[in-house]
Amino acid sequence: MVETIDAAAHAHVGAAFTAVDSAAIRVHRERCAKVRNRNVDCLKCAAACTSGCISLEDGELLIDAAKCVGCGTCATVCPTCALESLNPSDAELKAACLRAAASLASANPSVGGDLGRPSSTEEDVLAGENRPKSSPAGSICEVVIACSQMEAALGDLLVPGAAASVVCAGRVDESLLAGLAAEGAGRVTVLCGDCDRCAQRHGRDTAELVAQTARQVLAAWGNDLEIAVTDVPPASILADGADGAAAEAARTAYFAQERSCQPIRETEDVLGGSAARGDAPEHPAHSLHVMKDGTLPHFIPDRRERLLDALARLGEPVGGKLETRLWGAVVIDGTKCVSCRMCATFCPTGAIAKFDDVDGALGVTHTPGDCVKCGSCRDVCPADAITLLDAVPASWLTDGNRHRYAMTPRPVSLIDNPHQILDTFRLDFSGDIFER
Repeated sequence: MVETIDAAAHAHVGAAFTAVDSAAIRVHRERCAKVRNRNVDCLKCAAACTSGCISLEDGELLIDAAKCVGCGTCATVCPTCALESLNPSDAELKAACLRAAASLASANPSVGGDLGRPSSTEEDVLAGENRPKSSPAGSICEVVIACSQMEAALGDLLVPGAAASVVCAGRVDESLLAGLAAEGAGRVTVLCGDCDRCAQRHGRDTAELVAQTARQVLAAWGNDLEIAVTDVPPASILADGADGAAAEAARTAYFAQERSCQPIRETEDVLGGSAARGDAPEHPAHSLHVMKDGTLPHFIPDRRERLLDALARLGEPVGGKLETRLWGAVVIDGTKCVSCRMCATFCPTGAIAKFDDVDGALGVTHTPGDCVKCGSCRDVCPADAITLLDAVPASWLTDGNRHRYAMTPRPVSLIDNPHQILDTFRLDFSGDIFER
């Protein structure tokens, strides 16, 4: 799986990604680390895409919007949430999980308790209304999330409404699992079809990665949510008269031939709600402009905020260091640093921010809780002074821990060239500093 490209070949990456914008996937090009600076190596979306809509071939980024199936796997792996899944949205999927758990508990009282009254609107889910602030782990029944191909295979063998539906298992992300844990869920089952016989087979790799990451994060908060990614349907979601043998027979018959999800542009007319294609925002002709403080605009992805909110509901962390795909810790080598502060300029979330004190001191601060591990700071540093650590103490993520790096101003001697500084950076970066 290729995750790096020849940066010089992608001057128009922002416009290329805009083609993906649809009723199922919304593109926020201003968030994309690759759009913000071409020197960033990130193209995780291309590595994870299950349909070939986003791909890398011979170092060239290829976008074939006609192949997009709206599975949302690209949105799951995007560290900056530049790609947003709308089929369903994060809030809609969580609401569907709550309803499915309630339906499952009603049909099978023996499997667990109650998730509370599930909200029916996106606003309610995001606001956390109609549900208790926290619930003891394991107090509710299992939550089942099923991929569309497995649902089609099992058909009438499933209890109606007992499983939340996604196009592909790769749609599930850590903020959803943490949110369900905060509701008191004891088990979440991500149900896949026969991935060896499905064109979206790579989505399971993402689902497994997410499950592993969520387990690590939740364990650091003392939560023992059981997360299973499996192709064996739980007996609890099977209708009366159906058993494991019948489910396996149906699955085998359905996947006797290779299966694939339908491209979203062939089925857009059936998608509704907040995902209407006409609601997609218009994109500016050029990339972002630098703000007055000399940085590109910052933002905190909604998923990150929901993840941290869910962890806060679980209490204080009990574990030590976390080593996951979600967070990183920045270390700046002062012997190499040239005080350009380009790391702060391009950091998408503001996890690295400039400071200029009244006494003349200057530098940057780093807030690990806001870091999305996109690697922008490391990739744009002209002096190779930044190391991005994988292991981060869990307590740093919720306590606002901030590290301060003081820098030494570097004298600049201009020699009859008003563009000397800009030209120097262009040489260091082997191209433009800012994508236009």
